[in-house]
Amino acid sequence: MRAFLGVILLFSSFISVPVFSQTLGDPQIMFKQANEHFVKGEYNEAIVTYDNILEIAPNNISTLKMKAIALSNSGYHEKSLKEFFKILQYQPDDVTALTGMGIGFGNLGEYQEAKYYFEEAAKRKPDSVVINNYKEFTDKVIAKYPYSATEKPDRLEKKETIKIPDWVKPVAKWWSEGQIEDVEFASALLYMIENKIIQIPPVETKSEKVEKIPDWIRNNASWWAENAINDQDFVSGIQYMVEKGIIVINIKKSQDEIQKEKDYDFYLFEKYLHSISKNVADEKRYIEYPNPSQDVIKKFLRDYIKWNFEEEVKSASSNFPDPTYEIIDDVYVIHYKVFVNEQPTGLPLNHVSTLQNSFLFWKNQELSTNGQKARMEFEITNQKQDANVWVTWVVRDIGQGVLGHAHLGKGVVEVTLGDYNCDGSFQLYDVKTVEKIMTHELGHSIGLAHVSDPNNIMYPSLKPNYAYCLLG
Repeated sequence: MRAFLGVILLFSSFISVPVFSQTLGDPQIMFKQANEHFVKGEYNEAIVTYDNILEIAPNNISTLKMKAIALSNSGYHEKSLKEFFKILQYQPDDVTALTGMGIGFGNLGEYQEAKYYFEEAAKRKPDSVVINNYKEFTDKVIAKYPYSATEKPDRLEKKETIKIPDWVKPVAKWWSEGQIEDVEFASALLYMIENKIIQIPPVETKSEKVEKIPDWIRNNASWWAENAINDQDFVSGIQYMVEKGIIVINIKKSQDEIQKEKDYDFYLFEKYLHSISKNVADEKRYIEYPNPSQDVIKKFLRDYIKWNFEEEVKSASSNFPDPTYEIIDDVYVIHYKVFVNEQPTGLPLNHVSTLQNSFLFWKNQELSTNGQKARMEFEITNQKQDANVWVTWVVRDIGQGVLGHAHLGKGVVEVTLGDYNCDGSFQLYDVKTVEKIMTHELGHSIGLAHVSDPNNIMYPSLKPNYAYCLLG
């Protein structure tokens, strides 16, 4: 047997330890202790410690984030949503919190709201496999199960308000043509923003300041005045000036007022969650959960005995027939018959199609046997007794950090579809990770050993990526 060893992912690679101020307690040590429970799946113990930290540092984002994920993994979806909401009150662009909000609303059955947050997360991290998997889930479930969305308080709507009266356009045109100085234009914009004549989404002022208005903003103003670009494009220039300190807006709000607004928003959010729960119960709404990982492993552990995995894996490869071969133009053409086991019940990702990619990969490699060139051909068979290779998809633990097993030359190939190393709960791998494991193990099944080149598919280690894990 050959084992493909995965890199064990240390928890520190996901979440850095936050910096706390000096206090009577030691929250930094407490945070590490809580995370030790977290990675073992001991979420209740972790949550107790996170709460103790938050008594010392109530708005510590790293602690709120870990507590929210622990609550989500424990099935406390409303509580998890409240923690993610707190994070977004202070860091509205936090991708993990936005994704967590989507997951939470998906678990409550409020899929339109879930979709909104996944889309917001995707704007900030468009290449994320995890976010895109969740987005795809919401699109499918909304199409399958139409429902009436729960009414949301207007104050909680996160739409970016952009409102510019038409009479502002001549001012922008005059400035773009040099009839108004930069200072006058900036003063006019400031007056209109502070008096809410122009409403724009807020931005933070950066430490670095720019004194001169860039030419591209002047061009934007000219094009906007001529209706060549929309309000959003024009506003991007205003936001840039606010961010760079060219325009300094006086918010005229105390910290107490800001906190009161946050508290009121949180109160409305709690009421909104209560309304969702009531509506779902009243409607007897069907709920399909966004992360299928736990459902897959439960069904697999219930059913896997029927496949007789344990005995089959222990079987010697000699029990499998040898592959056949023929010589064509001085090239050994080796024919493998492959029996492919059913994928685990409830698996949302089709890995059988990726097996074809693995076949194609090895078919196109330059190999040799007995000093001559060799080429592999693969044929899927429905007769297990005729197969040279039996491909099985498993979600059970086949060894610490082990991602797959294969007999050398022929026999059983086991490909794991997930593990517990991301956040302490079972999480499915993404499609590309499974394809890499499959291609590696298929390499063993055609007789290849491990190599020392880390860029080669037969290198013995792989850092897996996850399909749904928030920390993946």
